[in-house]
Amino acid sequence: MPPVKEYKIESISEAAPTSLDVKQTAELRTFLQDQGLYESTDESSLREEVLGTLDKLVKDWVKKVGRAAELADTFVADSNAKIFTFGSYRLGVHGPGADIDTLCVGPRHVSRETDFFGLEPHCLQSMLMELPGVTQLQAVKDSYVPVIKFQLHGISIDLLYAQLQLPIVPDDLDVRAQSTLRNCDEQSVRALNGCRVTDTILAEVGADQIPDFRIALKAMKLWAERRGVYSNVTGFLGGVNWAILVAYICRLYPKGVASTIMLRFFKIYCNWRWPTPIVLQQIDHNNPMGMKQWDPRLDYRDQSHLMPIITPAYPCMNSSYNVSDSTLRIMMDEFTRGVNICDEFLSRGSKVSWSRLFQEDNFFQHFKNYLQIEVVAANEQHFRAWEGWVHSRLRQLVRRLEVSVGVRPWPKPLKSPDAGPHSYRTLYYMGLKKRSTQMTANTLSRATNASVNLNGPVNEFRHLVMSWDDWQEGMDVVVRHLKQKDLPAFVFPEGQQQSAPTASAAASEASSAPDALEQTAETPAEGQKRKRAEDQAAAAVGIKKPNTTPPPEASGASANQPGDPMDCNEQPARPSQRASQSELQVEALGGPAQEPSGSRTTSETGQADRQAAEAEADMAEAGDVGEWLGMDSSRKVVAANGHAPVGAIAGKQHRLSRQSSLNEVGKTPAGASSQAVPAAKQQRGPTVRCSGAEPGWI
Repeated sequence: MPPVKEYKIESISEAAPTSLDVKQTAELRTFLQDQGLYESTDESSLREEVLGTLDKLVKDWVKKVGRAAELADTFVADSNAKIFTFGSYRLGVHGPGADIDTLCVGPRHVSRETDFFGLEPHCLQSMLMELPGVTQLQAVKDSYVPVIKFQLHGISIDLLYAQLQLPIVPDDLDVRAQSTLRNCDEQSVRALNGCRVTDTILAEVGADQIPDFRIALKAMKLWAERRGVYSNVTGFLGGVNWAILVAYICRLYPKGVASTIMLRFFKIYCNWRWPTPIVLQQIDHNNPMGMKQWDPRLDYRDQSHLMPIITPAYPCMNSSYNVSDSTLRIMMDEFTRGVNICDEFLSRGSKVSWSRLFQEDNFFQHFKNYLQIEVVAANEQHFRAWEGWVHSRLRQLVRRLEVSVGVRPWPKPLKSPDAGPHSYRTLYYMGLKKRSTQMTANTLSRATNASVNLNGPVNEFRHLVMSWDDWQEGMDVVVRHLKQKDLPAFVFPEGQQQSAPTASAAASEASSAPDALEQTAETPAEGQKRKRAEDQAAAAVGIKKPNTTPPPEASGASANQPGDPMDCNEQPARPSQRASQSELQVEALGGPAQEPSGSRTTSETGQADRQAAEAEADMAEAGDVGEWLGMDSSRKVVAANGHAPVGAIAGKQHRLSRQSSLNEVGKTPAGASSQAVPAAKQQRGPTVRCSGAEPGWI
């Protein structure tokens, strides 16, 4: 087994903040206040009153359960339960109207199934229904994270329950202690993990720096939302991910104020060598309780993670396992943009224009081609369930599309302003552009296509979502390819007009062209060397590279018409030819439905995909709660059906293409079980690891 890696954090600078740093921090706080990110004093007081009411209720509930079970009066009198908070509220970065993630910790004789949920008089669900001020109560029993959702005096509450194996819950209970997890069931461990992660982040930052940490984290969450990279489900980062990243910068600059943390954030992560993990606290590989935690030495699925951000509390998990090649590239581009803007601030030494850094992304001005995903249902109840289900699967569509084209998902759903109150439909969009033709072996067969046919990935995605077990009549998802000029007018921000493709859209398309042009302009020796590497990579898995050499009868003036396949050793393309090559040509969607590809039968593929989707839909339903609990749907599926999840190792090529050589193909990772690896190979089919070649970025 490979040796354990220690990820030590050494501070970069412990210099005290300058007067300019303090001034810029004050300006940042003022900017955030102007954006409406701080709640009023009255709302803050109301939240405290609501939590006090809830804490009193659960203490009465535990005693009521004891009396219903006819326990001794002295024992009932000493029975206790406690309320803890976690997530954005516990960190102090919540905004007006935000919900409160809460955890109720109870003793071993109080069960989740019979006492927390239920309509009997002694059940907490029943007591909440009778509590004055409670509205919109919803008990979610069968999800990955059982929760009761409700509003108390207008404050939204997500209430979880953890059953400790203790006869009495002490008032001074330390949820960070590992002993708290002893003999707990899996759902209780997940529930406790939210509080443990939150408290550990605050402890790692330190009391002196917490005010600046909160300002910086508020700012980063606002920045990520406006730049379209705030969504764990879609493949970007969620609340817990951004909290860990900001806390890590605080460790590097332990005396840095909020402006320093912000300005250094982009510089550090723009140059971070992923997939080197972000580890805020050392991982305890001794694993005293035998719980599953992130360890790429033992689990081949952990080796496939592209952007590991590890939760700092035992059991340590990767909180960003959803990140794909496309979304990682998008975030790195956004970090680069942040660096360029911040460098101007630092070089001038003048007032920071925070509004420029937080400018909203003009997503609908960047591309010439878009996919529109329309989600439709017959009524409100069906729509809420169906929209959450489809949303949780969009990441799988991105993974299928990024093999052929550059894809940029937009995480925010849109609705037409003309839709009536009984119109149950929403729209998601993805930008498309031509990707580099310096392909990986997965796309060698497409390297010479003049246009891209997206029917396969789209039909696979639609087959997956429409095979949902809870599908009802009226539920549908429609995927359309739209040119920018065909987008509906309401997607454009106020003040922008729908027009011909903008310069930014043209630049977006052209940004992928240089690699394609370099292949035609390279020297003969370079071309032969590259062709040999590609041929070796393809031959390793039995893929025959398409023959792009024109037949003798075709070798004439017509052999090199624009759009025809060109040999890599030909003369550089003329400008007119280069223009046609740089644009993405998408074939019309439609035609006969295509069954999902894979080595297993359609029914088996659909079953595994549905189980994976159900786990991810649970996370979408849990929302921010699921992120803080370290929910990893792929692990749930593997435990359920014995197979690796579809797409769980799709991103592995990004990391291994540089580090692995051809003779490692098919090698079983250290510690991987002999049963799990063949199952994974069944689903993913042939995998190529190109030596010395980086996968084609978007």
